[in-house]
Amino acid sequence: MPTLPASHPRDFSMDTLLRAAATRLAGREATVDGDQRLTYAELEARVEALARWLLAKGIGPGDRVAILMTDGAPFLTVVLACGRIGAIAVLLNWRLAPGEIAWICGNAEPAMTFANPRFTHLLAEAEAGEVIEVDERHDPQGAFEDIVTRSHDLPTWPDLAPERPLYMMYTSGTTGRPKGCLQAGSAVAASAMGFAVRRGFSPAERLLSVNPLFHVVGMQQVAAMLACGGTSVFAGRDDDSAAMLDLVHREGCTTTSAFPTICFPWAAMEPIRDGVMPLTNYTGGAGMGRPQIYEFIENDWDARVVGGYGQTEVCGFATFIDYPDMVEHPRSIGWPMAHVEMTILDPEGNQLPPGEEGEICLRGPSVMLGYWRNEEATKAALGHGWLRTGDLGTMDERGLGYLLGRAKELIKTGGENVYPAEVDAVFAEMPEVADAGCCGVPDRQWGEAVKAFVVLKPGMELTREEITARFKGRIAGYKRPRYIEFVDKLPRDPIGKLLRRELSARPVSEDQAA
Repeated sequence: MPTLPASHPRDFSMDTLLRAAATRLAGREATVDGDQRLTYAELEARVEALARWLLAKGIGPGDRVAILMTDGAPFLTVVLACGRIGAIAVLLNWRLAPGEIAWICGNAEPAMTFANPRFTHLLAEAEAGEVIEVDERHDPQGAFEDIVTRSHDLPTWPDLAPERPLYMMYTSGTTGRPKGCLQAGSAVAASAMGFAVRRGFSPAERLLSVNPLFHVVGMQQVAAMLACGGTSVFAGRDDDSAAMLDLVHREGCTTTSAFPTICFPWAAMEPIRDGVMPLTNYTGGAGMGRPQIYEFIENDWDARVVGGYGQTEVCGFATFIDYPDMVEHPRSIGWPMAHVEMTILDPEGNQLPPGEEGEICLRGPSVMLGYWRNEEATKAALGHGWLRTGDLGTMDERGLGYLLGRAKELIKTGGENVYPAEVDAVFAEMPEVADAGCCGVPDRQWGEAVKAFVVLKPGMELTREEITARFKGRIAGYKRPRYIEFVDKLPRDPIGKLLRRELSARPVSEDQAA
C-alpha cells in the first residue's frame, strides 16, 4: 500500500485535488445530489465560475463566507470556490438556535452567507453580510444555478499564501463559547489523502454521505472522494433507515460512516438484495469497546470495518484500527495514519513510556492553524509542539493507542479514577442494549459515583439487577454503575459524540439505584 510522507508540499491543497481529478477523471461522477449529477469537469467549471463571481463581488483572501445549507453539491462548491480565491468558508450548523448563529457570525464576521431559504430565519439576529439564497431543489432558474453556470469576467487574480485557511468549524463549546477551528486547505487535503490511502479507495468508490458537512467527519469523507476520484452520494436530510438503504442499492454505494442508529434497523430490512450488499467499507468510532453494529456489518455484510479516532482540530480521523484488531484490543484507537504522529505526554509536555497514562497528543500536516481570534486557547491546544487533544490514554510498545476518556470527564470515586469508556465498553457487549453512556454524579460518601444511562433495543427487557450482575467480574466494583436510568435516547451531537455534560446535569434519584 502506498504511504504518505509526514509533511506535504506547501502548495498542496483541496484545489490541487479538484484540478487533478477534473484533469484525469473529467467524465466521472463527482457528486450525486438528488436528481442532479455532476462530473468532475462540471464541478470544476462551477467552482471556477463561483470563484470568479465572488472576486467580482469584492470577496478575496482572508474574507469569510458563511454557509448555512444542507449537504450537497452547492455546499461543496462554495467551500471549494472559497479555497480557490483564499476566502475562508465558515461552516454553520443549522441545528443551532438563532442566538448561537448570531454569536458565531459576530465572531467570524462573514462578508457573505449562502443559505437555504428554510434556514434564513436563523440569521434574524446575525450580522451575516450579504445573504445569497440557494434552492435545495437545484432549480435551473435559481440565482445560485445562474451564478455557477454562467461565465464571468476574470478580475485580477489574487496572490495566495500556500498555507492559506480553507474553512472554520466551530467546536461544540464544551468549555464555554464555541471556538472557531481554523484549517488550512493543505491540512484538509493531507487528511483526505491519508484517509483515502488508509482505506484503499479508488475512483470506483461511491460514498453514502450521511455525516453533515458542517462537521469534520462529513467533510473529511467527501474530501477523500476528491482525493481518490470517487463519487459523493449525498443523502440530504432524510435520516429514514429504509430510504437510506434503498439509496445504497440504487446508487451502488460502497463506503459510509452512517450512524449506528441508521444501520441497526437494516438488519431487519434484508440489506443483502439479490445476493449483493454494495457497501464493502464502513468507518466508525474506535476506543469504545466492540459495538455490536460492527460485528453485524463485518460478518453479515462481509464488509471491512475500520474504527477511527480524531477530532475537529486534526481534520477528522487521525488513527485507524481494523475490526480483527478491535476484537483483540476493544479499547484501542489503533495506529496513526501515515501523515500523523501520536504520543502520550504528561502535563509538563514530557513524553511518557509505553503503558503510562497521559494525554493523547498528535502532530502532522492535518493539525489546525489555531482557533480564530482566540490566542489563549490556541496556545493551550498547541503547546509543546503537539496538538493536545484533551483525551487521556496510553500507548503500548507497538505504538497501539488506547483511549481512556476525556480528562474533564474522568470520574473520581473514593480516590480511584474511573474512565467512562471502561463502563461504556461493558454495555456495548450486552445484546439487549442499543446505546449506553455514563457520567459521574455527586456522592456524599465517595465524592462521585458512576451513573449509567441505558437505551434498550425495541422489545428487549433488562433490569438494573441483571445489569449489575453482568458487571461483576468484568470491571472493579468501584467502576460499576451505582445508579442506572433507562431512557429513550442519549444526547449526541451531529457526528455521534456523546454529550456527557448533559447527562451530568440530569437529576439523580434513589429509585435509580442499582
